[in-house]
Amino acid sequence: MNPAKGNLSTILCVLMGLLVSEITCKDFKKPEDEVAFLKNQLAFMKNQYKLMCTQFSSSLENCSAPAITCTECPPGWFQVEDQCFLLNTQKTTFSTGAGKCKDIGAHLAILTTRKQHEAVEREGRRIGGFNTFYWIGLSDSENEGDWRWADNSQLTTSFWNVQPSEPDNNAAGGPSGEDCAVVNSYSQSWYDVPCEFLYPRICQMAATPLI
Repeated sequence: MNPAKGNLSTILCVLMGLLVSEITCKDFKKPEDEVAFLKNQLAFMKNQYKLMCTQFSSSLENCSAPAITCTECPPGWFQVEDQCFLLNTQKTTFSTGAGKCKDIGAHLAILTTRKQHEAVEREGRRIGGFNTFYWIGLSDSENEGDWRWADNSQLTTSFWNVQPSEPDNNAAGGPSGEDCAVVNSYSQSWYDVPCEFLYPRICQMAATPLI
């Protein structure tokens, strides 16, 4: 089959599904019947989207364009490229927050790009509240000054706050020092703080392939 033709057929199917839902929903007399119908239509559209994404990916194999990966995130999570993120406003210590992320198959966030920070800022402003600082998966608790991510990879690109100069391992943090990092979601910058302080967290996991 011609890939372009297959993609066109898929798009037409999606548009037809939208048209059917627009017309048919007006005929329902019970709200629960309409909800059930819309759920079925949503499932249909998701399947069509998966098919369209697959066909588009296949068509790129014959072109010089870069390949794409068709992925999705769990409900409530937001996606940046092939990664999923979740801002949780429950305040915990660093280690407890890491454990909470692990319990849902994730880890504390590894923020390595400005695009990820911008997405975190948007989500932080969306959920609102007084929480602007969140735990990320960055610590130098093993060796002072040797900052490592949750996967034990070395820090190469940093977004430390420069006013004041961070990380400063401020003595005011107590005898254990400031060995864990938080991100200020609004300023997109990092601070080192004592690991026993209480902050909300950002969890991260890889997006799931659609196919």
